[in-house]
Amino acid sequence: MFRSMHVTFGAALTTLAMMISPQVLAQHADIEAVVIGGKLIVDEENAAPVAFGTGYKIFEGDFGDLPGGLTGTDDPGFLAPSGTFLSGEQLWYHALGTLSFWNGTSWAVAPSGIALTVEDILGSETLISSLGATNPYGVIDQVDSAGGIHAHIDFSISNVNPVGAYLATFELTSRDASGNLPSPYLDSDPFQIAFNRGLSHEAFEASISALVSPVPEPQTYAMLLAGLALCGAMARRRKEITG
Repeated sequence: MFRSMHVTFGAALTTLAMMISPQVLAQHADIEAVVIGGKLIVDEENAAPVAFGTGYKIFEGDFGDLPGGLTGTDDPGFLAPSGTFLSGEQLWYHALGTLSFWNGTSWAVAPSGIALTVEDILGSETLISSLGATNPYGVIDQVDSAGGIHAHIDFSISNVNPVGAYLATFELTSRDASGNLPSPYLDSDPFQIAFNRGLSHEAFEASISALVSPVPEPQTYAMLLAGLALCGAMARRRKEITG
């Protein structure tokens, strides 16, 4: 019995530690696309963290990297292995929804007047703000002769302030070699890109963790702490009985 209580107590401590410890989840990686069953699939190997609730995979970029200056970056890039597509086909993005902002405590719609600009390979611009996406489609690149793609397009934020993290949602779509519809493949599931603007590495990781991890209700903490207290009391009682 004592051994059982000891195991339960240890498991409870482990659960509590997992609930309150920060998680380092964000990874810098290109967004890799493949085609399975006629559908564009992002991150087939499931290496990217996944947002709680939506199931959207999360990739990252960093405003302030050296080539992009304080407000620009060309990361993450887009990658498709050779043989994925037919030569000459085009890979496009489609911006969805509004721009979100992490203020150090929570995610919310980005402040008015702040916009994320995405410049496609042809120089056309998509603007994503609290009002949604303007000109939401853009060309990532044309497929090379081997049927693959490795391309980087430009992302920029309209102002150096406020410092925080920004989140935009996209899906991948496609066009034939002439850029015409209908798309050769079904669109990908939505995914998100989180951009760091001036946060420390640890603070940016915390913003990703907030997307990935459900926030425990106060009742959950209360029940767990009550269980820990009960386990402790039972252990002390057992010790008194056994002398």
